[in-house]
Amino acid sequence: MAGWVVTLALGVSSASLVVLGVRRDTRAEDATIPVWLGEASDWRTAPLRVWSVGPYTLFLSTVNFDRARVGSKFRGEVQVMVRHPGGATILDQRFSPATIDHTMPYNYGDTKFATVQLEPARIRRWTVAARVTRADPQFAGVRSEIKLWRDRVDPGMGGLITYVLIIPAIVFLLFAVFLSAVVARRGRMAPLVLSITITLAFLLALVS
Repeated sequence: MAGWVVTLALGVSSASLVVLGVRRDTRAEDATIPVWLGEASDWRTAPLRVWSVGPYTLFLSTVNFDRARVGSKFRGEVQVMVRHPGGATILDQRFSPATIDHTMPYNYGDTKFATVQLEPARIRRWTVAARVTRADPQFAGVRSEIKLWRDRVDPGMGGLITYVLIIPAIVFLLFAVFLSAVVARRGRMAPLVLSITITLAFLLALVS
């Protein structure tokens, strides 16, 4: 039983670091809204989880592989709103060539709109909404995204621990399942159920 407790604790500790690192690297908690600048659209929304106070950058990105369009200046208009979980609107602004300079890139390019300071909301989420109020035919069929991403410090080499710990986390959790199965033969099923639940939750978090 003691061996199961120690192994499960090591597995949970490793798995927690892995999941937090993966979610950090994939921007899972930030807001990304796909838009097509070549056609006017209604509001599209995305949730935003804010764990601690800090600055967030609002920007527009575009991916394009048509060399004939490269350098075309965006002549349309997009509107973006950011709402507090309580309903208050902290940003409602239209972005057009008068306020931004977004041009068609080759491969990837982005343009900063604004920086906003957001307060924590650990249970409820902020809401980001965007729409294309005036289309630009030059961008027809090209995918763009409105993003509100938290400013963060590059973790550098330390960020690699996320991926180094994946194998140990899996090994510890599977070993915990094995040990809990041994304990289950003695009539104690709770450790087995707990071990399987945690292991499956970790694997689902990795692939989702």
